[in-house]
Amino acid sequence: MIYDASVSSSHLPAVVQGLGPEDVMPSRRRNKDPLAADHWARVVAGLLYVGCGGLDHAHNLVTPLCWGAATAYGGRPIEGSPAAHDAAYVHALIHRSEGVHDGEFGSGFSNANFWYKAAGPHPIHPAVLEAMKRHAAAADAADKAADRERLRTLVANHGNAFSTSRWVAVCGEAARSGGRDPALVRFVERVVGDEWRALLEHCYGKLEEVA
Repeated sequence: MIYDASVSSSHLPAVVQGLGPEDVMPSRRRNKDPLAADHWARVVAGLLYVGCGGLDHAHNLVTPLCWGAATAYGGRPIEGSPAAHDAAYVHALIHRSEGVHDGEFGSGFSNANFWYKAAGPHPIHPAVLEAMKRHAAAADAADKAADRERLRTLVANHGNAFSTSRWVAVCGEAARSGGRDPALVRFVERVVGDEWRALLEHCYGKLEEVA
């Protein structure tokens, strides 16, 4: 990430180049709460950028909704946003994707922990935990028995509730393996995909409620 307000989108897939909140608004709008709709549209657009690798674009969109100070890249804060917790969740995904690289406040992983905490308990957490259980149970047949058991243990360590800090630690372990732990990398990639989709569905549902 470069933390720039005018970052180029030319390296991103054409489908998200120049994407803005207005582009994700539902086609049928009732204008129930235009301000709230704009906020969740920023979150949805940010998630689409995250999915395509546009971390700076996503960061610029969601930071004002969940950070109480002005920034050079996101502008002035938008205080009291109803989408603040969802924006913080997206913020966590952004910095988790930043990974081992240093960003604003330490590594991306340490920053992700901050933003997961800011997002607080979230309605999609049970679905993420279920995704972890499902992918651990369905580990590739090519994986060693010890690898499959290790994945099940990683999930069991969460207990009955999804732990964001444990999940960030697992993602960090996969990233630091440098590809030398393919079973763990595949597991993390699959759960990350399900977490992203669940959050997108949740946030778009919020957008539809207020648009």
